Amino acid sequence: MVRFMYLKRSGYRMKTGIAVFAAAVSLILSSCIDDPPTHPEINDYQSYIDLVWELYDQKYIAFDEKDVDWDAVHDEYSRLVEDVDSYDELKELLIEMVRKLDDKNAWLYFQSYPSEILPTYSPDIEVNYVDSVLMELLEPWEFQWDSSGGVMWGHCVIDSIPYFAIKHFDYFFTFQGFCDELRNHLDAPGMIIDIRMSDDVSLVPAEQIPSAFADQSRTTFLTQHRTGPEHSDLSQLSIHDISPRSWAYTKPIVLLAGEQNFGAAEAFASVMGQMSHITIIGDTTGGGGNTPGYFSQRYWPLWDDWSITCPFARVFTADTVSIEGNGILADIYVQTIPADFLAGHDPVLEYAIEWTAEETAP
Repeated sequence: MVRFMYLKRSGYRMKTGIAVFAAAVSLILSSCIDDPPTHPEINDYQSYIDLVWELYDQKYIAFDEKDVDWDAVHDEYSRLVEDVDSYDELKELLIEMVRKLDDKNAWLYFQSYPSEILPTYSPDIEVNYVDSVLMELLEPWEFQWDSSGGVMWGHCVIDSIPYFAIKHFDYFFTFQGFCDELRNHLDAPGMIIDIRMSDDVSLVPAEQIPSAFADQSRTTFLTQHRTGPEHSDLSQLSIHDISPRSWAYTKPIVLLAGEQNFGAAEAFASVMGQMSHITIIGDTTGGGGNTPGYFSQRYWPLWDDWSITCPFARVFTADTVSIEGNGILADIYVQTIPADFLAGHDPVLEYAIEWTAEETAP
């Protein structure tokens, strides 16, 4: 028997998100940041400290939310780089420098095979999802990932309840395929949508998908981007709206989320959480609400095959609460501990199945 600890959160639900749009893209493409320098000397590591520091100084979105003296950071790491004598040491120093901003969407990326992502900031979190356990639990219901456009989402039916998992909020999310499958289940009494395995930075599906569940036209989230070299050069908030599909599914829906969710997954949760027929179960999301963009604007080249991200935009909830550092509060908190997963249990999913069965009982 799995034991659950849960509580209904009182007060308003914090709703958050963040968008990437054409103006921000053109801003990035027209950047005045120089490409990484071609060094006449082998160990010109100071140039890379200057490059990354300047990139963030001119493009980073959230200095107003961070208690950081960025000029002092440059002075500190200009001294520390004097003792660096390898690119591995430089890599660690750059990570340490950017870590001062405590931003989950700032990381180094090695693009050659095998690719590697090195976060600059990795706080301790309570992960409420283990992939191997989830897949084993879903096997009796013949869960399958959709691979028509890359593995973005999957589905099965748990007894009479459709279950959808969203793995990536990617620009190439196969939204039409998702809707086609969803429309096969419009007669179902309830639904479970699991985003616990999701993060990513594209707000396109985070804004598209809720229209399939919307009960009315509404504001999804607000976005803001950096507009100039001064830290205070910020755009006005842009409003993003959705209208419901004519066939939208508005019966009881459970959305599963957790602290490992950040970025576009949180934007999606913020929109879904506005709707009275949707209940968020699990845990507060991670509070990583800035975005480095996508496509060619996502990474800035350093040396060899190494690149770095620089969050240049951010999202606010429909009621203007920034996602960064806040996250989306669950309506019902379900506690998990490592021993649950070691024993082959997924308390969040198991609780959601029981809760949905009670809510949809005749």
